[in-house]
Amino acid sequence: MYQHVAFSILFEILDVCERGDCRNWVIQEIEKQKINLEALRTHPDVQKDLLDDTLNKLNRVSKKLTAVSKLGGHMRESEWLMSLRNRFVTPGATSPMDSPSYNAWMNGSESERLQVMRSLVDPFMPLYDAIAMSLMVLREAAEPTEEVTGTSGIFEKSVGGRIYQMVRVWVPTGDRIYPEMSGNKYVVMIRFFNIDKDFQQSFIKKPIQFKMALCHV
Repeated sequence: MYQHVAFSILFEILDVCERGDCRNWVIQEIEKQKINLEALRTHPDVQKDLLDDTLNKLNRVSKKLTAVSKLGGHMRESEWLMSLRNRFVTPGATSPMDSPSYNAWMNGSESERLQVMRSLVDPFMPLYDAIAMSLMVLREAAEPTEEVTGTSGIFEKSVGGRIYQMVRVWVPTGDRIYPEMSGNKYVVMIRFFNIDKDFQQSFIKKPIQFKMALCHV
């Protein structure tokens, strides 16, 4: 069954890759990070060994992604996979009657299925590694601060016109709450919602303690 879910995810990744040039977009973002990090080298508080290590890691993932000619090409070259892709968008279309070859494959050897899935996933790994590294650099660019919403349940923070690339929010573990965020270059606004046992959501109109980090590289 997990292979069925894996196929759904792979087809979604392929859809994303076909909508735009995500490969070059990720490479460009990494190049921007490298330039901004390199500019910190003259800062007296910068740990140069850590900076060099981060830049080397960014260089490695960028080179591996650059070497990929066309993301998802290995899947598009398979007539069977493209036929299966069309089946996945239609509810019930992967039934044994409508997709006998797929169900025969699903009932085959587990080791062979795993081998096929690895062959489909591996070509996407340079993209995954590059995105993961870029996000790690961005997430570690700011330390979280202790914050609390107002009595109305809304938190607002002025950012003075500075543009941040990511807002991270931590809530107490075990609480069934989640943040809703909005903002612009002048202010960030956060409010929290609760999810009850019936999965109904409601706005929390009381002070909520949380941690927040405004990240930019």
